[in-house]
Amino acid sequence: MYQTETKSSLYASKLIQQTNYSALSSLPKTYIRQVQAEGEIFMAAPQKCANIWKEFRRNDFTQVQIPYKTALQVFDTCKEDLKMMLKISNGKDFFDLFDQDNDGFLNEDEQILVFSIIKEKMQQVANLLLQIQQYVPFKQLMKAIRTLEQNICEYQDVLRQKIYKSEVSTYKEIGLEKLDDFYEKYYNYFQQFENQKRIRIQTQIQKQQEEMGQLEDKLSKNTEFLKVKPKRKLKDLQTQEKLVSLDERVEEAMDFRRELKNMEKAEQERVAQEQEKRIESQKDELQRKHQKQMEQLKAKLIEQEHKLIIQLKKEYNVLLKQIGLHSNEIDRIQSSATQSAIRKGEKEGELKRMKERARIQNFIIGDTKRTMTPKLQQQNTQTYEDTVSSSPRSPQVVSKHDRAVHDIKVLIHKQNYTQFYIKKKYGADLPVNYKPEPYKLQGDNHERIEKILSVKKKNPHDILPSLTELYDENLKEQDKGSTQKSESELIQERLKKKQFIIEKLQESTH
Repeated sequence: MYQTETKSSLYASKLIQQTNYSALSSLPKTYIRQVQAEGEIFMAAPQKCANIWKEFRRNDFTQVQIPYKTALQVFDTCKEDLKMMLKISNGKDFFDLFDQDNDGFLNEDEQILVFSIIKEKMQQVANLLLQIQQYVPFKQLMKAIRTLEQNICEYQDVLRQKIYKSEVSTYKEIGLEKLDDFYEKYYNYFQQFENQKRIRIQTQIQKQQEEMGQLEDKLSKNTEFLKVKPKRKLKDLQTQEKLVSLDERVEEAMDFRRELKNMEKAEQERVAQEQEKRIESQKDELQRKHQKQMEQLKAKLIEQEHKLIIQLKKEYNVLLKQIGLHSNEIDRIQSSATQSAIRKGEKEGELKRMKERARIQNFIIGDTKRTMTPKLQQQNTQTYEDTVSSSPRSPQVVSKHDRAVHDIKVLIHKQNYTQFYIKKKYGADLPVNYKPEPYKLQGDNHERIEKILSVKKKNPHDILPSLTELYDENLKEQDKGSTQKSESELIQERLKKKQFIIEKLQESTH
């Protein structure tokens, strides 16, 4: 295990505990020069961090997160600056240190963590400069720290706004998805209605044809022809003809025959015309009935279509309101989180320094009121080597690189730096037994946005098919490529449905 205190912190603790001014003269000159050299290195830290930030953005092709290879490229480009400020010699250690969630990417919070750790190391060096009474470098380094804090505040805001823009874009995509689903649903409704309409009309036509066929069969029977009878006079003349012929009154019979011949011909024509007229009359009556039924059916279908269009317009108006329902809420939450993060970045560092300064002042004032015992003075005169050798957690051999990595891990573990919770959810790093108190309540209600955006659908081409869908019952691989539509075909199909529904929305139902 690594030792928890470094050589610099041990000397700093000695300076705080000493009540005379001889402690500074007892420090090794090499230690003072080392602190001064580190101070000079960190004087230009804001500009170096700005170069690192530019490299992050220049290599961030995805505009989302920084993968391992990209982080190595950034480290190689800014290797000298990172090695001087963080004492890290290779990119793998750099990535492993700051990839807190071990997902293979440096997310937005982990990118800001790099600059926050550099700022914490600057603060440590500034405290050491103050303790060795190097006031001018201390003031210059504090100015650099405040400049870096402002830059970090700007950096996190850039990353935050990038996330917020993607969230707004995702919310708009969700609205378009809902519209596409709406278009598809009502397109299917209208297609079903058209199919039902066609089926009902065909059924009605078939039924009418059957009724017409039954009527024709009925009219073609002989009984129908008997319903139109010849005149009574014709039968009387035929009877008289028979009677006269029996009495051998030939001349009278021939007179009756001549008269009957013309009358039978005329009566036959009359009966045929009456029969034809009667048949046509029944057919016309049936056709008028069929036409009336068809008009009533079409009127009912038009009425149903108008009701469907009215329902379409109502649901469309409701959907338009639902699509923009949460836009103001998302803007409010994002604006509130942005302002809160900017205030936190501008004030939290200074507030922590004020608190630490007040703690040291109270210690100094309390120390002047106490009389140091010889035993305490004897303890304070221990050398750095004695303290290291007496530490139970001190390793036998520790390299400078391992010590630097350990120091960064300690800084990250203490979490004394400002956390902006850009990507990381608030409370994810809190202990399980943490009890929130009213004056410590924080958070930006970002889970509301996550809940709103959770309904976002995946692209059907990005979803892996089920393994059982790739094979048939005989475990033979099925050819899905020929049946699966391409992205352009899906877009054309959606445009077709959208155009159809818009035309329906523009139709008048009055």
